[in-house]
Amino acid sequence: MNPITLLKHNVTFIVKKFSVLLALLIMLKGQDHKSIHQVEMEYYKSFNSSSYNDNQTSLPRSTVTNETLDRAVFGYYPYWMGSAWLDLDYSLLSTIAYFGAETNSTGGIDDWHSWPPNNLISTAHSAGVEVVLTVTLFNSNAISSLLSNANYRQNLITTLVNSVSSAGGDGVNIDFEGLPSSQKENMVQFITDLKTAFDSAIPGSQVTLATPAVDWSGAWDYDQLAINSDGLMIMAYDYHWSNGPTTGPVSPLTGWGTYNVTWTVNDYMTWSGGLNDKLILGCPYYGYDWPAESSSAGANTTGSATSKTYSVAEPLAQTYGKLRDNDSQSPWYRYQSSGWHQCWYDDSLSLSLKYNLVNQYDLQGIGIWALGYDGDNTELWNAIDEKFTSTSDLEDENNQPSTFQLLTPYPNPFNATTTIRFKVIKPNSILQILDIHGRLIESNQYDVGNYEVQWDAAEYASGIYFVSLSNGSKSHIQKMTLIK
Repeated sequence: MNPITLLKHNVTFIVKKFSVLLALLIMLKGQDHKSIHQVEMEYYKSFNSSSYNDNQTSLPRSTVTNETLDRAVFGYYPYWMGSAWLDLDYSLLSTIAYFGAETNSTGGIDDWHSWPPNNLISTAHSAGVEVVLTVTLFNSNAISSLLSNANYRQNLITTLVNSVSSAGGDGVNIDFEGLPSSQKENMVQFITDLKTAFDSAIPGSQVTLATPAVDWSGAWDYDQLAINSDGLMIMAYDYHWSNGPTTGPVSPLTGWGTYNVTWTVNDYMTWSGGLNDKLILGCPYYGYDWPAESSSAGANTTGSATSKTYSVAEPLAQTYGKLRDNDSQSPWYRYQSSGWHQCWYDDSLSLSLKYNLVNQYDLQGIGIWALGYDGDNTELWNAIDEKFTSTSDLEDENNQPSTFQLLTPYPNPFNATTTIRFKVIKPNSILQILDIHGRLIESNQYDVGNYEVQWDAAEYASGIYFVSLSNGSKSHIQKMTLIK
């Protein structure tokens, strides 16, 4: 063999070995990086019992409203949340995805997990909210077996149509995670056939699917899936996951390397062919608490994280000292218990900034993992109300908000001084200035009127600040950037 031929053989061998190694790394990454959906499904499954409670003992928080949602609000309701469905604000929801039924490699259902939740469905319908069944499969080999066999696919389609139809449901949400790239076309075919079957059996029904924040293996055909479904529910969380190597934001709006929520939205906009109206931005009502090597943000982890719902994380943040990461716009806190721990999560402010992104890109709406995780707190509902509703009987003759209006400060970014313009129609409204950590800097009360005030920040350090206008039940927030 001459030297040139030998060199070609060596290069070919190296390329093949690299390709195999890359494929192996992608596969291992997918296996190691379990989503919050899978982590919590496996955790609650280990109890081998269903905690869904269909006994209605009191009226839900709100089933009627004078408000109109401007965006879709798609919320997952896990079966293990018991009777938390009684406390949902149905006036601020468009779809509840009951989570969920577990399918298998042949299209059968291994566990329905108390589907159908009859009282939840009837309560939601009375408020004009649709209820769909989420169907899960988290094993790559099982997904390949199911999707590569037309009979198995049809078996699942028939089962789902019959079950949802008999329950009076409104459609399905498919949550298949670990999709192999070999099944890219079969996934599209499955969704296409599923949508056709539901349209025929339940006119006006919806078929959506959960999709990853990052398509590591190139398995997801975003444009064809968007075209042939009613929406892609983007799981824009778990950027730092339960058994990840470092602490960090679960859902960073910006910063923290290449991958963040803004990158994900732009990636979907590019590869879905600009089908904004089919994109649903999933947002977290949870966080992760990791044991860590130090108190520094992004420290190496020393073990797997424990998930914390918002109702648990927020009061702990207040106890230990709530911090806010400037790069990701995320809240977090740290404490010591047999070493350092860090918990990163999302609150009403960080979620509101993501909602701004949804409005900016004119997406279909938001998704929530998961309903009930906010407990009896109202601030996360208030954030949805603020960003995604219009109130027909609370507008004046000029079609302007009749409670208050907070405009974007100018200039912004600013050096030392910026002008804040706002309108108040309800007396005793409060204007507050807060720093990046949520600490109050200034607070003033205003009666009815139009205002233009200057904020002099000469004594404060460069960074991100927030101005908030509230009237006791609603609030508007604008971000300001001080540069010196």
